[in-house]
Amino acid sequence: MKQTLTFILFLLLPTPLLSAADLRLASVFSDHMVLQREQSVPVWGVADAGESITVKFANQTQTTTADKNGKWIIELDSMKANAEPQSLIVQSNKEQPNKEQRRVELTDVLVGEVWLASGQSNMEWEMQRKPDSKADIPNSTHPNLRLFAVPLTTALTPQDHVEANWTRSSPETSASFSAIGYYFGLRLHEELGVPVGMIQSAWGGTRIEPWTSVEGVEAVPTLKSEADRIRSQTPGTPAYRKSQEAHLQQVQQWTESLSSALDHNQAAPPLPTQPATLTKSAATPTTLYNAMIHPLVPMAIRGAIWYQGEANRKDGLGYVDKKKALLASWRNAFKQPELPFYFVQIAPYQYSDEDPEMLARFWVAQRECMKIPHTGMSVITDIAELKDIHPQHKKEVARRLSLWALADTYDQVGIDPSGPLYENHKVDGATIRVTFNHADSGLASRGRKPLTDFEIAGIDGNFHPATATIDGNQIVVQSANVPEPKAVRFGWNKLAMPNLMDKDGLPACSFHTHWPIDPSLGDNVALGCTWESSDPNVSGWNTGLTDGVWGNRSPECFATGKSEEFPKSVTIDLKKPQPINLVRFGVPDVGSTKTVAISVSHDGKTFQEVGSHSFGQGKAERAVASFDDTEAKYVRLTFQDHHAPLAGGYSNAYAFTSEVEVYQAK
Repeated sequence: MKQTLTFILFLLLPTPLLSAADLRLASVFSDHMVLQREQSVPVWGVADAGESITVKFANQTQTTTADKNGKWIIELDSMKANAEPQSLIVQSNKEQPNKEQRRVELTDVLVGEVWLASGQSNMEWEMQRKPDSKADIPNSTHPNLRLFAVPLTTALTPQDHVEANWTRSSPETSASFSAIGYYFGLRLHEELGVPVGMIQSAWGGTRIEPWTSVEGVEAVPTLKSEADRIRSQTPGTPAYRKSQEAHLQQVQQWTESLSSALDHNQAAPPLPTQPATLTKSAATPTTLYNAMIHPLVPMAIRGAIWYQGEANRKDGLGYVDKKKALLASWRNAFKQPELPFYFVQIAPYQYSDEDPEMLARFWVAQRECMKIPHTGMSVITDIAELKDIHPQHKKEVARRLSLWALADTYDQVGIDPSGPLYENHKVDGATIRVTFNHADSGLASRGRKPLTDFEIAGIDGNFHPATATIDGNQIVVQSANVPEPKAVRFGWNKLAMPNLMDKDGLPACSFHTHWPIDPSLGDNVALGCTWESSDPNVSGWNTGLTDGVWGNRSPECFATGKSEEFPKSVTIDLKKPQPINLVRFGVPDVGSTKTVAISVSHDGKTFQEVGSHSFGQGKAERAVASFDDTEAKYVRLTFQDHHAPLAGGYSNAYAFTSEVEVYQAK
């Protein structure tokens, strides 16, 4: 058995690259391509080991020698843009059987700007698939706009080859190309007056993790354990071999135990579980980087545009570290630590019955990604289609991305590529004044209509629709229902299509002045803490009590079991005794929860009630228990009774809680 398993492990190891029979360029090089201007340009390929290789292009001649695996690479010196077709010639000192030297020639090669367009379906979406972009296909003949579409494929290890070729933009080639990629490239071509090459590498429905190399994951400290997991499950890596060899030893020990058990008429021991192996799919971490990005490396490119996030929308702020990993991955691979990266904030959409605030929280995460150097975000809340996750107007999305490139990459003056972004707020009596940056052109409302989608709340966190008026680069927000306002949120719903914009027509980004951190209350000391329920829920709702999310459904929403006996309770362990004076708690829009009392304790034995609230039914509400500073380690919610009618189809014996927050408010 040991010999058989050892042989299987040997077969899983990568075989060395054999010497190439032909002289070849890397597959990303073909006729009609664009080489990046004003950068050194790597050119690489394969030949026989030790073969002398000469590359000629644009009055340059560079020579190198293929290594022992037949791989070779040179770098052309930086070049100015050139729309005149030229030939790139690769030649060796080795003769063919007919005595001619081995030679490869690419024709119609231009020098200009090269950009990578990646992400999921909204980036992949073809010109021919929407009426507005389809109408532009007959006019898509642009000889100096070149297109390269990477086919959909996966790999568990980095690949060097991809089946694709460069083409000139024409009705025949643009129809199946990324609409955003086409329009972005065309805009740069027209604005800069130079050839542009667009590389499409996108796959619908994919998460960000498959587009990231394991080295990129490892570069983010919080993701180090994930990088270790990926390596241990990737065939061919030392970590994988180590885990499988450890399993082999366990199997060997198991065979001895099995033999002994049989000899003594005892039950057979369970077979040790084999360590996991990554599957080759578009959902597996690193597989799309390996198959659809790595074959492009180390091509000289100017930057990347990215439209992705729908598949990661439930990640919340966790998406930020994943974006850092993606950028570390690509910037390292292309040897450009400041590679420009401009992305689209995903559009409002009716994601079935998901928590309406889930998408808003993800929008915050996407805005946080702007803190990564040399990035920019285009907001598209104004051009969404709430019942179509693939909205039209790809030309406008591409235009907004191009504004970032023109302003930040090409230093064109007079362009602010961003719509208004929340900067700060100040309570002013019964109003709150919100200040924006990226509002130098002034604030405006689309269609000159009253501003929409502003909400305001007091210390209880219950938000009410508010009126909002423009005052310079500030918005004044108020509501008669909130005489002592504390917080403002804007566009905080998956269906929100607000009308606040700057005078250049770019929409304002959604925001929440008190999420994820409440500046008026300090740290939520209950965040992430554990709890114990007197009536545990066995239907998957024993989650979400202290996750920082005011959810209406599992797993963000907590519920007890459905024992008919009341009162019942849930007790939160704050990890250590600490001074607290405010508990904010709430119920979702389902269930029949009514009166909830809040008690605190230092030792978990003696509890002191500090407040209670009776909630209505069928509406998500929040309440606050405010009390003098008290040293406590435990906070208990006691569900004293319930409404008689059912709500949401749930038994009225369930007690629901959307979230609990605990503070020492100043």
